[in-house]
Amino acid sequence: MTASRFTCISLFACILWSGCSNVSFTEPMPLNRRNLTKFPHKWQGTWTDGGDLTVIISEHSFEGDDMDRMVLGEDALLRRFHGHLVVNQQEENGNWTVLLGKRSKDEFTLWQFDGNDEDAVEAWKSALNDSSITSNVSDSELKIESYVLAPENNAAFRKLITQGGLTKSFTLKQVSP
Repeated sequence: MTASRFTCISLFACILWSGCSNVSFTEPMPLNRRNLTKFPHKWQGTWTDGGDLTVIISEHSFEGDDMDRMVLGEDALLRRFHGHLVVNQQEENGNWTVLLGKRSKDEFTLWQFDGNDEDAVEAWKSALNDSSITSNVSDSELKIESYVLAPENNAAFRKLITQGGLTKSFTLKQVSP
């Protein structure tokens, strides 16, 4: 397994299944939107990167290689916004990890908010006012900076998405519906 694939798989597993991310939100995104009770039919099926990563999306859950199954419910919310499916997973501290997926025919791409992406952090600072971003060093040994974002409305959240605030994680192809 290549180092980049291992990093991608590890990142995906970490974010989706354990809630560990260096970026979180104070509320599920987008704000005040209806939660979907299931994944849309066109999203359901088996998806792969053609190598080491396979994800299975069913009506109410998804799971992957050596990863626990995540079921939609109180701690895992699914919403639509600006052409994306938005997965919100609640962390132990009450904040929310937010991922965005966008599907095009038999492919979907997953984006995340990554505090290690300096360009993305600058986009957040541009899109949000200073009181909407809190940062601190979450691991003093590794000097990992973590961020809590609190967009005041969905227009501010849209700016985060459209003005460079997202980092592409990977693209998967559907191998079976």
